Order: sequence, then structure tokens, then C-alpha cells
Amino acid sequence: MRHALLLCLALAGCAGMNREQCAAANWTQLGERDGLTGTRPWVEQYDYQCSRHNLRAAEKDYMDGWWVGYAEFVRRADSHEGPN
Repeated sequence: MRHALLLCLALAGCAGMNREQCAAANWTQLGERDGLTGTRPWVEQYDYQCSRHNLRAAEKDYMDGWWVGYAEFVRRADSHEGPN
């Protein structure tokens, strides 16, 4: 499900984030959630979507969270715990 959402966000046909979502986003939490999927960071897509509302993604906060999530993804993969 997460991968489908991320793919959808990357495609031009998706609605993406609205103004309220961009303004209220917890960028660290969003980055961590994305990192837990094991995919590359999506901050450029979020920034593009929010720029349509004259808002910007907090790249540093997002990447701080992404590294935490990705490290957990790698830890789980190495220990064979799965994506829980």
C-alpha cells in the first residue's frame, strides 16, 4: 500500500498534497515513514507538490527522519524481522 501511494505521488496525474497538508506536515515523521519503506527519499516530489501552494517541504527535517526510518528498515532486513 505504501509503495502504491508513493508511486501515485510521483506520477503527474495524482493530486498530491494540498495546501493544508503541506502547511501542517510533520516533515520528520513523513521522512521516517518513507524511510521505513526502504525506498529512496521523496522530498523532491513533496517539495514540488507544496511549491504549487507557495510552500516548501522542510528538506532537512524530512531527511533527518528519512535516515532514522531507513536505518530501521536496514536493521529489520538484516535481522529478518520483516516490515512491521
